[in-house]
Amino acid sequence: MRDANPLAPRDLARTAKLMSALDSELRLQILLMLDEKDFVVHEMVKRLDKSQPLISQHLRVLKSAGLVVSRRDGREVIYSLVQPAVVDVINDIAAIAAEDELSLRRRLKRASASTEPRSGSGAAIVSPNVEIRPDEDQGLVPHTPRPRRD
Repeated sequence: MRDANPLAPRDLARTAKLMSALDSELRLQILLMLDEKDFVVHEMVKRLDKSQPLISQHLRVLKSAGLVVSRRDGREVIYSLVQPAVVDVINDIAAIAAEDELSLRRRLKRASASTEPRSGSGAAIVSPNVEIRPDEDQGLVPHTPRPRRD
């Protein structure tokens, strides 16, 4: 069981901002790249095969979340990973997602196995005793009155 210490509202807000920054496959790829080494935008553009404005937009989100910093070197802007621990978080979440997918497959397999007919367990139609059987099938009795002729 986890610690029962709830996060303070301020901590929740910061955590939500960080989680929203991680809510993009491209941003995750950028973070994983920056874990290898520092990059300039044109290197990311080439490696990720995305447009420069798109990469720059995602880098702004990552900078705003405090995960990435930039420094100027002449005409180029070099981006670095500020929080290397975020890569561990990404890997942990990926492991959870893989385990969850495996678990889901197992549950689906068990569910489909339980609905498959087993040999020798066919359904049998059993007629109720005469004492409890109604004289006429109530399901077939019309619910609307018959039209009257005047």
